[in-house]
Amino acid sequence: MMEAGAVHAGGQGRRPRPPVRPRTGRLLALAALVGLVVPGTAGGAGPARAGTGCQVAPRGAARTVEGLPKESGEASGFAASQRYPGALWMIRDSGHPPDLYALRFNPDGVATNRVMPVEGANNKDWEDVTRFDRPDGSSALWIVESGQTGTERYVYEVPEPDPDHDVVAHAVARYAYSYPDAKSNTEAAFTYDNKLVLVAKTFPAKVYRFDKPLSTSGVNVPTLLGELSDSRGVSVAKPSPDRHWLVTATHDTLFIYRNRGSGSLEDFLDREPFHALVIAPGDNVESGDFDPAFGDCTMILGSENRNSYRVQAEGS
Repeated sequence: MMEAGAVHAGGQGRRPRPPVRPRTGRLLALAALVGLVVPGTAGGAGPARAGTGCQVAPRGAARTVEGLPKESGEASGFAASQRYPGALWMIRDSGHPPDLYALRFNPDGVATNRVMPVEGANNKDWEDVTRFDRPDGSSALWIVESGQTGTERYVYEVPEPDPDHDVVAHAVARYAYSYPDAKSNTEAAFTYDNKLVLVAKTFPAKVYRFDKPLSTSGVNVPTLLGELSDSRGVSVAKPSPDRHWLVTATHDTLFIYRNRGSGSLEDFLDREPFHALVIAPGDNVESGDFDPAFGDCTMILGSENRNSYRVQAEGS
């Protein structure tokens, strides 16, 4: 795999661009405080070890040699499976069939996939997918349709299929939604405390959560929780499995927010990122999720150009 990107220290104020690198003295002090690796030090990213917690920020992104399988095309959303370790669900956006792609990455980063149509669903503008637990304890996916093309906004509920044996998936519900304050454009979604969370492409990025169970009756309206300073044009937002980090990604830059300590979603918000990383200049990153198959602190990202990247915490 190839190294892609360079590190910048975050927390330099609310700017509509990646935080600039501070003076050397301040960077060294910040590195000592939060465990950042200062650019220019020796050593590469070693393999992440599951269960040790996300503490030290990554230094770069490793681009896989072959990228996403040719038949999968560009990706608009990833969701890692917990029921089927190593499986990563992928969707594509408007102009493509309502299909789920079951990806698996081997240790070298080479991906294989199976494609299955989602019966009972239409793909007008699918932008992200996230996994959750249903009341009966079974695993399912929320597929979020953004509505940015002028269509209505919907969330599809799809019980998680078997990525190795099923040939079709089924949408069992479609939920209409709207925002409480504006017509926001959303390409990023994740699950936190088993609730659906949306991140709007505003600056700063606004974070909304559906506090009530989604209903097929009427229009579901999420609650505005707060903002993610410095993030703008967010195409990916995912929490680490240990809840230490919330990671957002624009088309080429990744921001990491650290929880204040309670583990609540609100503890990530209304604060600046502690780390930023340029990951894929000019490649338009659109999808990503933490993949437990490679460790608790390893994230897989996909781009419009069918490239994929692996980002992992240093020394974890």
